[in-house]
Amino acid sequence: MKKKLMISLLVVCVLLPAALSAAVLDLSLGVTAQYKDSLGKIKTAIDSDNFDGLANFDNYALGADVRFKLLIAEVDLVGKFSQETIGSVDYTKIEVLSTAGVSMDLLGFTRLGFGMGPNWIVRMDKDGKFTIFDANDNPQTLSSLGETFINSPVAYRATLDFNLGKLMLGLNYTLETDYTFKKPGEVDKLFNAKMDDGTVGVSLLFSLF
Repeated sequence: MKKKLMISLLVVCVLLPAALSAAVLDLSLGVTAQYKDSLGKIKTAIDSDNFDGLANFDNYALGADVRFKLLIAEVDLVGKFSQETIGSVDYTKIEVLSTAGVSMDLLGFTRLGFGMGPNWIVRMDKDGKFTIFDANDNPQTLSSLGETFINSPVAYRATLDFNLGKLMLGLNYTLETDYTFKKPGEVDKLFNAKMDDGTVGVSLLFSLF
């Protein structure tokens, strides 16, 4: 009981000053670039002194990053586009990740955030036909946008940003899990993702207020 009380007090002591020192409202929007290979593959490439993939523009997904912050609560919306080949078909991969979580300003020049939410993914071929795929890259019937949403994997997103006046430049790390809203009872799948399977990105944002 005492241990739980001490942990609770510690959490309050950390979060309360962050909440009191934070701006009441903050809306930031900007651009983001995400490297498509996992962190594990990046480590392997670096260990092999192979930087060709990192220098290849085609290995990046590009898009927009929007964040709305209320005290320490934050909602992020990230949309990305990239090119992908499955089998012999070339697709434009469209991802929309929406997360809800917390964001804290530290020491006045850094901001640390963490959230989770569904990563909505569809793929469009050259004829404009939209398709969704399962975990084994098998095409699935697309009957509605609602179907794609409940089949979307839930992902974690951590951000570390540096405040440059009205601008923020930072890193982000996105880790997809096997959990979907289609099977809400499989909560254990929220915690079975390997940390090295996530992807690294950078964002440049402008704070509107």
